[in-house]
Amino acid sequence: MGGFRSGTGGRWWWVAVAFVLGCIGTGRCGCFTAIDGRVFDGLTRDSGFQGAPGVCRSGPGTKLFLTGQTNDGATLLQIVSREGIAFKRFASGPYAVDDDGNPVAWATNLQAHTSTNGATKALAFATGEEIPVVVPGAFPSTFEFSPGGEFFLLDQPAIPAAMLPGWASAAQPVAFLTANATNIGGYAPRWQAVFRTSQPTKPLFRLPNDFYGHGVFTWGDLVVVSGFKFVFGTGSKPGRPDLQGETAWALAFGHREPGYELTRQLDLSRFTGVLDMDPVSGMLLVRGKGEIFADWGLFDPRTGKYKSLGRAGAHGLFLDCQFSNYLGSRFH
Repeated sequence: MGGFRSGTGGRWWWVAVAFVLGCIGTGRCGCFTAIDGRVFDGLTRDSGFQGAPGVCRSGPGTKLFLTGQTNDGATLLQIVSREGIAFKRFASGPYAVDDDGNPVAWATNLQAHTSTNGATKALAFATGEEIPVVVPGAFPSTFEFSPGGEFFLLDQPAIPAAMLPGWASAAQPVAFLTANATNIGGYAPRWQAVFRTSQPTKPLFRLPNDFYGHGVFTWGDLVVVSGFKFVFGTGSKPGRPDLQGETAWALAFGHREPGYELTRQLDLSRFTGVLDMDPVSGMLLVRGKGEIFADWGLFDPRTGKYKSLGRAGAHGLFLDCQFSNYLGSRFH
C-alpha cells in the first residue's frame, strides 16, 4: 500500500483476466484485474470520496482497498470483498492497512515541522512506536508498504540527522550489486532498509548501495523489492563515480537465519518498473517504456516470457480469481 501506495491499471478487464487464466500452465496463479471504467465508477459512485481514491489490494488479493479523503477532511477506507462493501473512517492523513483493513501505520502530521534534527514528521504504527521521517530540502524520506501491510521499505537521505537507531548495524546482504564498479569514492548512498510493521524500529536488512527501491512485495517466504539499479563506470580515477545511468531491477531476499540473504536479481531493463506481483505465481505486472502511451503486460521471472496487455491504464493488480470474477460480474 506503499508510500501509501496505490496500484495502477487499465481498461482491459476481460481480455486480461482471460489471458491469465489460460496462459499459466505451471500451477495456480492470481488474475490480473484492471480496476477502471465501469468497475471503478461503480465502486466509487456513492462512496463519498472527494476526488479519485487510491486503489490497492490485500496480501492474498481477496479484497480491494480504496482510500481517499471526504469533504469534511477525514480519510475514508472502502473495503471491497465477495462478502460486500464496508467502510471505515480515520483522521485525515495517509494510512497503510492490514488484510482486514485495520491500520498498521499512518502519518501523524502531513506537514513537516522543524526540530533540532531538521524538518521532521512522524510515521506512527499500531504497535505504539514512531519513526521520525526526516525531510531535508530536496531529498525527502519516502516509505512504501507491501500489499497487506506486513513489510515496509523506508528510504532516508544519507545524513546523520536521518540515521535511525540500529541502521548502521543492520545486515546488508551485498554492499554493491556491481562489484567491479571500483571508483565509488565520494558516492554517498541513501539509507534504505526493509522492516516489519510489527517491529518498525528494527530493520530486517539494508538494501545495496547502488539500488533504489520503490516497491515491496511478498511471494511465499521471499521479500521482493523492485526499483532501479544504478550503473557506474569502472574507471580507477578517484572522486565521485561516473554514473552512466539506471535500469529497472528487482531483488528477491530470502529469510536465512540469522537474517536475510539476496537470493536473486532480476534485470527488468526492458520495462520502466513493476506495478504489482502475483503473490501466488510470482508473475509481474510491468509497465513498458512508451513516452505517452505506454503498454503494460505480464512478465514471468521464471521463464523470461512477456505478454503485452495493451495500453496501460489507471489501476491494475493481481486478485484472487474468484474475487476478480465477482467484480466482473457485478459491474459488467
